[in-house]
Parts: sequence; structure tokens; C-alpha cells
Amino acid sequence: MGVSYILFVEDDEKIIDLMEMAVETWNAAHAEHGRQFMLENCKTADQARTALARMRYDAALFDLRLPGETKGRSTEPLGNELALYALEQLGIPVAIMSGNPGDMDNRLKQFSTVSLFFKGDKDAYSNAVKWFGGWWEMMAVVASSRQKIQASSAEIFVKRLWPQWKDFAAIKLADDSSPSLVDIVTRQYVSHVAELLGLDGPEHLKWHPFESYVIPSLWSHRAHTGDIFDFDGDLRIVLTPACDMANGNVPNVLLAKCSRGENEWAQKVDSLKEADTDAKKDKATKYFRKMVNQQLGASKHFLVPFPGEAEPMIVDFADVTVLPLEQVMQELPKRIASVSAPFLSNLTQRFGAYISRVGQPDIDVMYFCQ
Repeated sequence: MGVSYILFVEDDEKIIDLMEMAVETWNAAHAEHGRQFMLENCKTADQARTALARMRYDAALFDLRLPGETKGRSTEPLGNELALYALEQLGIPVAIMSGNPGDMDNRLKQFSTVSLFFKGDKDAYSNAVKWFGGWWEMMAVVASSRQKIQASSAEIFVKRLWPQWKDFAAIKLADDSSPSLVDIVTRQYVSHVAELLGLDGPEHLKWHPFESYVIPSLWSHRAHTGDIFDFDGDLRIVLTPACDMANGNVPNVLLAKCSRGENEWAQKVDSLKEADTDAKKDKATKYFRKMVNQQLGASKHFLVPFPGEAEPMIVDFADVTVLPLEQVMQELPKRIASVSAPFLSNLTQRFGAYISRVGQPDIDVMYFCQ
């Protein structure tokens, strides 16, 4: 049976009973699908902080007016702090329960995995549990991903990081302003996990098209190579080296044209869907392999469709524009995606090959027969 754990912070026994009944009702309705929520209750905000730091939860429900360690409700909406921690540090869905929605911190509104429920609604707790149920599949995916990361990290730490850094664990690299080895080891850890689970790993898991993009972009404060901007319908992708933009070493940024759609794409997708034999599937996939392997004109580069879209994008290295770096920085809100790191090198290498291409002198072939 699949089990997901919900942290519920509340000290009122009547409300705890109400939430428990809502969970039991949901569990009974989904028992045949092997799904069950387990509710774990903390009485105060301080207990919740400790629980969040020590335990793994799949979701959390906070009343904004939580009790602190002193008796009675806090005059401050402590639930905001806990909700932000759960979202920013743990990445789990958070339900907010409040009799005064105005108490909700505006920073919470940026997250799609937050939902506000009015405490005065008689079905508020049932609705919150139903909302959690809507995230069930993704909760399961995240839980399994964490387990896979943990299994990979065991090998990485035992064989690589622990022996390499154990003699330097108490050392800071230079002075008090420099990062500790925690930062260095963390960076090595995540890079090693990415390599183990990447294309060259022993399982050789093929990549999903959605992995081609980072949405929203990781670099919130500056532009990066592979950023895609929508300038009022004119799609452009950044080709300028990221280091030059980060250091301000260039006054301008080079952007290539991106166009949605490819003439045969929709037809070939239908052919692939309708293929009912291995021979037909092999024939139908040739077109897509051609695109993925960039067997296009020298000035063209294939990018897969954005998540939720049907058509791919074609980058045209022959159609470039230059914008001041300062203007691009001001236009960051118009950035819609970034090409992810594993796919970025292919873009830049192909662009480099295109601009360095030198034509062969035109030989009169008639001389070959003389």
C-alpha cells in the first residue's frame, strides 16, 4: 500500500478530530487503489519546526495562527514561517488554513503548491485533504526520487567524498568570509549524483524531452547562455557566453531567432501514434531521430517542444540580433525558459561550428575528366 505522510499542526482537540475524520474518509474512498494518508500531529509551532527538521513528510497543513510554546495562540501568524520553510527547504505541498486570509504572507503566493482554505468553511479540512490527494502521483514520484538520490549518495560518500575530504572536515578554506567545506562537498555531491544518473550511467535511461528545459530559469538575477526570451512574440535564445554576461565583460548580448513549429512534425507524431508493429515504429521514429541528432541544415538547431506544447522550436543561427546587456537584464521577466545544462553544450557547439564554417573553394569539376 502506498502511504503519504501529512504534518498537521494544531492544538485544538476538536479540530484535530475533524482533520482525522477527513483523512479517514479519504483513505476509505481510496483503499481499493492502495492509497493512504498518515496524519502526524504537532501541538505547537516549535514542535513543528523540530519535526520538519528531523522527519520526511509528503505534505503539510498549517493554521496561520499557530500556538507557540507559551499558552494560547500567537499574535503573529507563525504558520507563514513554517509554510515557507516547508516549501523552500523541503519542496512539499502546503495547505494553509486561516480565518483571516489577509494574514497570508505574499511570498507564499508565488508557489503553485500552496492552497489557502477558509477555516470557517464546514468542509475546509475535507477539501484540504482532497487537495492533497490531487498531488498523490507527484508525491509518489518525489518520494521515489529521494530514495534513488539517497541510494546513489551512499556510494558517492563512502567511495569518494568521505575518503577525499575526511582529513579536512574542520578546515575553512581561507578566512571567515569564504565558504566552508560543507558548500564544496555539497556541490561535489550533487554533481556526482547527476553524473551517476545521467546519460552515461549504467542503466542508460533515455532522457525525457521535458528535461531539455529549466522552467523557470535557475538564474533569477541575470541572463545565461540558453535563456529563451519572448519579446512580444519574437522568440530569441541567448548565445553569448554566460561568464561574459556575469562579469559584465561584454556590452551586448547575441540572440538567435527561435521559431515554433516544423512542417512535418504533426504528421509524423500521428504516424508514430498509429504505428502498431515494430517495423512501422522503426520507420516512424526515423524522422524524430533525425531531429534529435541534429541532422538539419548547418544554420538550424532543433529544440523539443516546451512542456504542454505540441510543436518543437527551430533555432536559426543565420538570424541573430544584438541587444545591450543592460536591456536584456531589464527584460528578464520576458524570459520563458532556459535550455538545461546537459543540452546546452550541443547548442553552443553547433553555433560555434556554424560561425566558424569556411566554404571550400569552388573547383570546376570538369577538370577531373581531363
